[in-house]
Amino acid sequence: MGSSNLHFNQNHDLVLLLQISAPEQISSSCPLGFKACKDDSECVLYKHVCDGEADCTDGSDEEECSLECEGDQFQCAHGKKCIEQSQVCDGMQQCQDRSDELGCAKQTEGCAHQCDDKSRCVPNSFLCDGERDCWDGTDEANCEECSSTDFRCTSGQCVSATMHCDSHPDCRDRSDEEGCMTTVACTTKHRCPQSKECLVQEWICDGDQDCIDGTDEKDCPVAPVTCGEFQWSCKSKTKCIPTGWRCDGMKDCGDGSDETECGMMPCLPHQFQCGSQECLEPVLVCNGITNCADGSDEGGSCQMKCADVDSRCSQDCYSTPQGTHNVKWFRLMEDGLTCADTDECEISGVCSQVCINTPGSFQCDCQPGYIKEAGGHHCKITGEPFLMSSVQTDLFLFGLRSGNLNVLSSSAKKAILSLDYDWREQRVFWVSLDTESIRWSSLDQKTTGTLIKGVRADSVAVDWLGRNLYWIDGVNSQIVAVRLATTTVKSLDHSVILDEDLDQPRSLALLPQKGLMFWTEIGNVVKIERAGMDGSERKAVVNSSLGWPGGVAVDTISDRVYWTDERLRSIGSATLDGEDIRILQMKETTNPFSLAVFNDMLYWSDAKKRVVLAAYKFSGKNHQILLKRPRQPFGVKIIHPLLQMAIDRPCEKMKCSHMCVLAPGPKAVCKCPSGLLLAEDGLTCSSLVNSAFLLMLSPSTVTQIYLQSRHTAAELKGWPEHLALQVPSINEAANMDYSLRDHTLYLTDDGTTSLSSFKLRDSDLFPQGHLLKLLGDTITAMALDWVTLNIYWSSNKQSRLQVTSITATHTAVLIKEGIGRVESIALHPPSGRVCFTNLGPQGPGTTAAVECAHMDGAGRSVVWKDAVQPASVTFSSNGDTIYWADTGLGTVGSVQLDGSGYRELKAGDGLAAVAPSDDTLLWMTVSDKTRLWFKDEDQQNKLWFEVGTQVVSLKVVSKSSQTGSNQCSEYNGGCQHLCLATPGGRTCKCAYDHINVNATHCSPEQRCPGGNRPCLDQLSCQPAEKFCNGHVDCSDHSDENCVSLKQWSRANVPAPTQPHSSSPPPSPLSPVTGLNTTLNINGLLMNLDAQECSQRRCSGNGRCVETSGQIACVCSLGYTGDSCQDHILKTMQGPIVYGAAGLCAGVVVIAVMAVVVKRKSANTRRSSPASAKETSMTDLENKAETTPSTQTSPADADKPQVGHSKLLAGSQII
Repeated sequence: MGSSNLHFNQNHDLVLLLQISAPEQISSSCPLGFKACKDDSECVLYKHVCDGEADCTDGSDEEECSLECEGDQFQCAHGKKCIEQSQVCDGMQQCQDRSDELGCAKQTEGCAHQCDDKSRCVPNSFLCDGERDCWDGTDEANCEECSSTDFRCTSGQCVSATMHCDSHPDCRDRSDEEGCMTTVACTTKHRCPQSKECLVQEWICDGDQDCIDGTDEKDCPVAPVTCGEFQWSCKSKTKCIPTGWRCDGMKDCGDGSDETECGMMPCLPHQFQCGSQECLEPVLVCNGITNCADGSDEGGSCQMKCADVDSRCSQDCYSTPQGTHNVKWFRLMEDGLTCADTDECEISGVCSQVCINTPGSFQCDCQPGYIKEAGGHHCKITGEPFLMSSVQTDLFLFGLRSGNLNVLSSSAKKAILSLDYDWREQRVFWVSLDTESIRWSSLDQKTTGTLIKGVRADSVAVDWLGRNLYWIDGVNSQIVAVRLATTTVKSLDHSVILDEDLDQPRSLALLPQKGLMFWTEIGNVVKIERAGMDGSERKAVVNSSLGWPGGVAVDTISDRVYWTDERLRSIGSATLDGEDIRILQMKETTNPFSLAVFNDMLYWSDAKKRVVLAAYKFSGKNHQILLKRPRQPFGVKIIHPLLQMAIDRPCEKMKCSHMCVLAPGPKAVCKCPSGLLLAEDGLTCSSLVNSAFLLMLSPSTVTQIYLQSRHTAAELKGWPEHLALQVPSINEAANMDYSLRDHTLYLTDDGTTSLSSFKLRDSDLFPQGHLLKLLGDTITAMALDWVTLNIYWSSNKQSRLQVTSITATHTAVLIKEGIGRVESIALHPPSGRVCFTNLGPQGPGTTAAVECAHMDGAGRSVVWKDAVQPASVTFSSNGDTIYWADTGLGTVGSVQLDGSGYRELKAGDGLAAVAPSDDTLLWMTVSDKTRLWFKDEDQQNKLWFEVGTQVVSLKVVSKSSQTGSNQCSEYNGGCQHLCLATPGGRTCKCAYDHINVNATHCSPEQRCPGGNRPCLDQLSCQPAEKFCNGHVDCSDHSDENCVSLKQWSRANVPAPTQPHSSSPPPSPLSPVTGLNTTLNINGLLMNLDAQECSQRRCSGNGRCVETSGQIACVCSLGYTGDSCQDHILKTMQGPIVYGAAGLCAGVVVIAVMAVVVKRKSANTRRSSPASAKETSMTDLENKAETTPSTQTSPADADKPQVGHSKLLAGSQII
């Protein structure tokens, strides 16, 4: 930088002279940039003309000089030169007598000490700050002593008295470890052999001398190194340097190889490039003297003058051996007439803060609160900044100028991983591994406290402008905020800012001045994202040149975002929009954890090497070790009041009832805690009036949005108030339904080809297990009968309408003729109706229709036949109208169940789904964004919001949509297997391999030979052992329609009678310790395959199970007793045979495991049932007869639900 600045200053003088003092005619005897003396015997530089000193022998260079300057000019003291007023006191000498830089002290803000012959004045904060600002050093003279709680180093540095004689040098001169009477026992494994300092392994041969005698850096092995993607290998193969250091004019390799074979080095815009690579000022070219090593600056076309060529910018032209050359401080515009200035400020690092382009030159300036240093290119802040770092459980404060070192008190018992501060309240906020809370320590080292309890935070950030604290909840994959308060706030008072499509957010940084936040994502797709601090306008700004981005920080001066990368072992940066990505990969960034940026410097912690380092942010050079302690450093921040100062505070003007957050701008936006919604005034948070909500399904997330929030805002560029529910172990969710009665979500997952259920409790989804799992097949449509909890479904290989009971024990085929592919199913249990889309067999003349039938499959009819690609079939609340989205036509259609009253709404391209509510119609379109639309009061199409999230399904859930009853509502309608509602009645349906023995009960159908079972399509029989063996044998794949028996034992299953036996509880869990603990419980795995035991031991009226080594009978419906010998259906006539042929004795396997899981994905953060041995649906026949169950009537849907299972007694989670 030093050489570059020199060139710029020289050029500034030259251009200024060309502009101000150039004569009308240049003597042919003098080269460009020189003026001939009056007698033509000499040539002098224009910069020496009228400079107060005679350079011509005849003194003619000081004749005809201006004695009076213009009003906006400054006259040098010798009276013969005028310069621009802006060049006075700019730190650069223009007058020969330096008069333009004398007496400048009075123009410096905060002047407290004059120095350097009164040519400079520094503010009080620069005095005794450990950094020399005056050339004469008087700003660091006569400095005061350290405080009573500090130890004064011989160098004058102050460190905490607790660090004196602790076997680790903290003074720069190591004087705090001199003259110690005793040697403190090292907590590390190593000690210097002579000087006795404590060492850690990582400090030995790290290139930094820790032992006074230097033994830690002696006899270090030199081995070849492997350089990274963004590094260059020195020819010695012993050192790697950042690629940006190659050919930068400074030797960084020990052998100097980084500055060899560099080719043409770029020169400054006005300079001449020699063939031998040197850069010359124009006055040295074609002057008759060889200046280039290869002589390329002389000869050739030097005789050609600028006046000889057709250049409208000839005043900024000079001769070269290759012809005339325009000075590139200016460039000729397209009109060929005018010259435009070249912007030198586009050169990176030319000024450390503010660069102001001027005609033919530039000036550097500083941000408010900073003072320009003597060189004119760098700035210094008033007041000493401090580096704050968490070192294990301690909070260190290090003076960046004085080097003073102090420790704040903290109550942490484990490592503090993240911290930030609030200057107004003088508090440092931090989180550690030992508690679920966010705590604080005062900067005066006197008090500590807790901001909020009952939360898990991985990274904290203070919004000092909006007066909130943000944090990342990695367990729930959320970004959350709470108001800053002087007392502890309740955990329920926080607001979720972002919770959609967050996989593994790692670190968070705020830019309140612009209302923006940045975070790193280390999940399946690594990236750095940006959003407004209200969660709006979200975008991925960096998604390339990343390995594992960890810490993140924002540089408010250069408007760049910086991040650490633990995998690439580097520090990266980009503009706030993600442009101009730069990667700094050097030896000192091998293990970066957290980072901060301040002024010209970059600071980062290395937890492995146990150091905090600093380097120049533009190049990574001038690196230095600031802290080196035996314990590990983690979080780093720079503390200075100027970093948290603002003129405008938008939130002070808003009267939000709960919380005000900043949106991009910044502008103020009101936010509500979970459970409350923003009222129409945009200020007040209120309770729900309308409990109806919208569910939007993404591949791994379900988003709940209360319809009431639609009235508060429209055309949102982001999510409205919502709750995002991460679905454990689901990555390709495709279909969903929801039971309002027991708060259970049902999902199909294309990734695992399964149907699963999840209990919604306390804003979290808890897995209940697989209801159904297919093999080589995918469920295409699914709907829940919320009265009986039967599941209606269809699949690719089983392209028919079929129904399976909640326990997955009974499946029946309802409609199979004339069906090509079913992609959507809708149910209306109160009226006993089912409707579905029927996409005809593929081929020429393919048709698609919307069909309806009774829920038992009878009464089938086509209600609309002119569809192209119907999807998202749904009933109106009263069940008299069916809606669908025709994605092929871009229309929403509706029709009465008798096929009359067809209506159509033009929704446009990208239509994907429709969801009618009680008072409006909602639909979704998908293109570059996912957009949700609705019909307003004037029946106009209105956009509610748009997001960048992939949404695959849509559903409105309300009391009215799940209110009513039918004849299946109580005791399963008296049906032994499936109770299917019909208009005005019900049908008892047997499973596909059973037949009716009367109107309600079923018996196994002896269709197949002994030991065989039928496929679901009834076209073939297969040996029993081929069912659920992981291999497809039935043509429709139905032999692999499998389930595991974890779900049914705790499900709320309708059944006609109460059970007479149940399995004993599993054994208690063993205590397992760890940071996180997940219970992974394999439930009862039953393989019932012994007809002999069932016939002999259980009288043919039940099945055998083995529990704790004992054989017991589980009786079929209608039988009781130890051997199922007692028949309880006294009123029934004739012999009735119960029990499934082919059932056999089972082995009850109870596997209970407690597994400590380090969370790697948000989708696996909660307890997820382990994969169990799968059991075919045929194996499970008659299971429902012995399953404990109670039936909740629809009228009780709003009553609090009581869980059907508890954690096993004796289990322990630590």
